[in-house]
Amino acid sequence: MAMTAAERQAKYREKALKDPDGPLLVRVQTMLPPQAHANLKQLQKTTGLTQRQCIEQAINRLAEELNFSTE
Repeated sequence: MAMTAAERQAKYREKALKDPDGPLLVRVQTMLPPQAHANLKQLQKTTGLTQRQCIEQAINRLAEELNFSTE
């Protein structure tokens, strides 16, 4: 029997987010207000970064400003 699109995607995510030594990435899903989404799109357009890269950099910069340990 053929897999559904949802089953194929779940299998892809499981494989893509893990390696033999443990998780490489963690999936985060959230909703944004329109203005924050527009800002994210403008950041992507201006910097040429992906959505993930923009969000990752924003989180890491805020953590650095707040003197969180990143390791």
